[in-house]
Amino acid sequence: MKLDNETIVHRYGKALFELAEEMKIRNEFHSELQEYKKILQNEPQLKVFMSSNQISPEAKLKIMEILKKDSSKLMTNLLDMLYDYGRITNLEGIIDEFDRLNDEFEKTVRASVITAIELDEERKQKLASSFANVVGAKKVIIDPIIDPEIIGGVILKSESYIYDGSIKTKIARIKRLLLK
Repeated sequence: MKLDNETIVHRYGKALFELAEEMKIRNEFHSELQEYKKILQNEPQLKVFMSSNQISPEAKLKIMEILKKDSSKLMTNLLDMLYDYGRITNLEGIIDEFDRLNDEFEKTVRASVITAIELDEERKQKLASSFANVVGAKKVIIDPIIDPEIIGGVILKSESYIYDGSIKTKIARIKRLLLK
């Protein structure tokens, strides 16, 4: 039975997270995974190369050796296993799942903050602190997004929470009330 990508990513990410925690290397391994994620994002053609039937196994193995150079034993084993099972293209998804589990473990929430203008660091910290209290997190990591179309105010979005305090939404609400 062939597994779908979502199942593969979930299973490998969970197993990897549990193993790194058991080995007491979770933080170090998380940092190493982030380096690999940067490589995958900066070299999108790497996935195409590794999944292509037109590329010889020898050429793929040369790339694998470069990828494994200076890697931890756990990372080397992961890369070897993914390559052997033809799942190397799932690496980025596995890293994302590890990140999700790590955030959950550390009670960290990632949130997009949409504003009409750029926020200074002090305001970002205040928003992060307030949002942490609302969602019960120890830490909030903010991804700022500037969208002049919201006119003013702020929109906060996390995986499980959306707060829309934008002027654009308030104007739309007033219009709906006036049209009733």
